[in-house]
Amino acid sequence: MGIYLQHLPTFLKYMTFPVLGQFFGVLLAFGLSLGFAFNATTSGVDPSMILPLTLILTIPGLVIFAKAFWEYLIAYVAISSMAENTVKSGKIYDINAHKQVALKRIPDFVGLWLLFGVFTSVALLPPMWGFGAVIFIFLVLIFQVFTFEKFATPTECFKRSWVLVKSDFWGTLGLLALVGFLTYWLLPKVFELILTAIQVMTLLTMLIDPMLTDSINTWNTALTTLGVPFVITSLMITKMIVGTIVSTLVICYTLPIRSIAWTLWYKKLNTAMIKASSKKKKKADKKENV
Repeated sequence: MGIYLQHLPTFLKYMTFPVLGQFFGVLLAFGLSLGFAFNATTSGVDPSMILPLTLILTIPGLVIFAKAFWEYLIAYVAISSMAENTVKSGKIYDINAHKQVALKRIPDFVGLWLLFGVFTSVALLPPMWGFGAVIFIFLVLIFQVFTFEKFATPTECFKRSWVLVKSDFWGTLGLLALVGFLTYWLLPKVFELILTAIQVMTLLTMLIDPMLTDSINTWNTALTTLGVPFVITSLMITKMIVGTIVSTLVICYTLPIRSIAWTLWYKKLNTAMIKASSKKKKKADKKENV
């Protein structure tokens, strides 16, 4: 946490495009395409051209989103490299140089993410939740292994992370719980409270509220028809939407906290394993010499 706070402006600046680029890319894609689609029929546009033009209008937003998403994936290893450099020198130098950790090994980097994506997809299946959660703990260091073990293949990153975590499973679980609580719950809640206190949440809610009124009325009519004694209000939905957006942005912006924590933990476990291996080798050498 100290490293993060010490270099907070640098990390915030570095994460701005990867985080906000994804958000505004999606907003632009949906805003342009849906805005056109809703007004196309009243504007005299040829019906056969509505779908092609709608799809074309999504392209600028999707390009921005794809670029930002790629930069966010790179940040997983670039920040680990920055953290190591900061521990050694106390400073963060050329950020683009840290991004080369991924860019010089693009096939392996993409392969690592694909493997992780497959695992995540399987782990999200309801029957696999418990098993997937345990396995995730063992794989939490894969990006640090990729960053610092230059010749490790994607499968070797998974195996090495497993071995490292196995050497101190409970310590890893404790750190995972602490970092998760801090960056996935506490900080998002703090930001929500701050934005609520300065009326920003109220302003955002007022902007979104009119867009949902018709849909809310339709949902309430359906609930009444089904005999469900519950009324949905537009304020309820908009607060949930705004809260989700704020929480997501904070979680994305705090990626450096998680990456720094796992980098320092990787270094600790790796050093401990090297020392243990060295002691075993010395003992074995002594036995041979006796």
